[in-house]
Amino acid sequence: MTLIRSLQDLEQAKAQALERQRASAEQIRFHIRVSTASCGIAAGAGDTMAAIQRILAGDELPGVERASIRLTQTGCIGLCALEPIVQVQATNQPMVTYGKVTPEVARRILRDHIGKGLVVHENMVETG
Repeated sequence: MTLIRSLQDLEQAKAQALERQRASAEQIRFHIRVSTASCGIAAGAGDTMAAIQRILAGDELPGVERASIRLTQTGCIGLCALEPIVQVQATNQPMVTYGKVTPEVARRILRDHIGKGLVVHENMVETG
């Protein structure tokens, strides 16, 4: 940990932190967002999120670098009737929104979309 004694030390620490953040962001190939607002939680988003975490922690995705995947929670996106909702965005690709994502569907999304680059059309939601 760097000891901050001056404005120059603070600026240097900020620059180093931003560089670490930029380097980390460059490694991310997929960003997975799970909608965990109250409607999502009521529909089972907690189970879906837990399933995704288990899959990412295990060895079900051969050839996929776990450090290249960012998993976050998001609030309501206004599609309450389709909860639980999972959004997947690959680098330089449009975001794909999936609805009614049970743990089993989440496993398929991770295996097919993340692992093979194939969109799971059966659960895809048109948001355009």
